[in-house]
Amino acid sequence: MRRFSPPAMWLPILALLIVFACMFLRGGPESQVDRTLLLFAQRGELVPAARLLTHLGSWTSVIPITLAAAAWLLFRGARRRALLLIGVLLSERGLIELLKELFDRARPDPHGRLVEVNSMAFPSGHSANAMTLGLALALLVAPPRWRGPAVLAALLFAALIGLTRPVLGVHWPSDVMGGWALGAAWTLLLVRLFDARADEGTSAPRPH
Repeated sequence: MRRFSPPAMWLPILALLIVFACMFLRGGPESQVDRTLLLFAQRGELVPAARLLTHLGSWTSVIPITLAAAAWLLFRGARRRALLLIGVLLSERGLIELLKELFDRARPDPHGRLVEVNSMAFPSGHSANAMTLGLALALLVAPPRWRGPAVLAALLFAALIGLTRPVLGVHWPSDVMGGWALGAAWTLLLVRLFDARADEGTSAPRPH
């Protein structure tokens, strides 16, 4: 993979972390914006699709997809990328659970929830899972010529999964945005630090 210059990579990560912090500080049960957006999202005609799509962001879906992609990388001889893919997803999951307990944000009113949930609200695990999985697959598994479209597909996938959570009444919109931001920042950070992949047929430019 072509290495970006430090500013081109670290600044987006910093920006994503700032978005994450803003969603925590300004959102939640006391936010009128969150309450208004939550009511707007809860439309009955969207519920059947939301119920179906939301499972793609659950850990029970993420695990087999990750293992299948890692197996493909191992088959192609990319052992380090396979281990990195698994490491990104496992560490993201642990980080999300830790932050949920740390921030301890209450979810929306239980009477409006259409699926069962057991953890705290912020950040949204489904949103973070979908963003992390999609970007990790795009950056570590997709061939270089398909990386751009793969990243766009990853963002669309994460958007669809995240939006199901307010529709189903289990997350504030800021929980979802926080999950997206954290998932993207964590994936970019670990790929930047640990990915040893280089584009096929190209070598790193030598300093002049």
